[in-house]
Amino acid sequence: MTSRLLAVLVLGFAPLVARGDDDNPYKNVKEGDFATYKMKIKVGPLELEGTTTQTIVAKTATEATVRITANVNGMEAPAQEQKIDLTKPYDPTKVGGGLPAGAEASVEKGKDGKEKLKLGGKEYDATWTVYKVKAKANGVEIEGEAKTWTAKNVPMGLLKMESTMTVMKMEMKMTMELTESGNNKKN
Repeated sequence: MTSRLLAVLVLGFAPLVARGDDDNPYKNVKEGDFATYKMKIKVGPLELEGTTTQTIVAKTATEATVRITANVNGMEAPAQEQKIDLTKPYDPTKVGGGLPAGAEASVEKGKDGKEKLKLGGKEYDATWTVYKVKAKANGVEIEGEAKTWTAKNVPMGLLKMESTMTVMKMEMKMTMELTESGNNKKN
């Protein structure tokens, strides 16, 4: 499995489990809000590290446009933009641009709880949730479990994610952890 394919998987499937404890974690974002995460991905003997950033590039009363960029092992993945309907609860399986056309996905919520989480020298009141994830895209089946930690005072809500998925009969472990967030819009 190549680094490029893994970057596509990360960009396409990470939103499946990056859910807030809110009806829609994007409803209170502002143009320029961003969140950057360090990522670690392990598939068999292949280990990759990188970063991914979600940035709000446009916002209306009914829609937020998110640009997702990633750099995996020094290789830039093509940026993707997703439009989020703010009038409905957030459904990551329906987000345009996140999954290839014709993809099928389901996310089933499991246990949840609250805890304090310390990242980058800051402490957050976090809500954690475990999800079962199943997806099929371009003949590739993905199945597994993910745990997310979210907080309302972070753009897009996500603090941390740990997942273990089976992709093409291989185990893929992925972690994402918030390193920086804020608003980069010049006033």
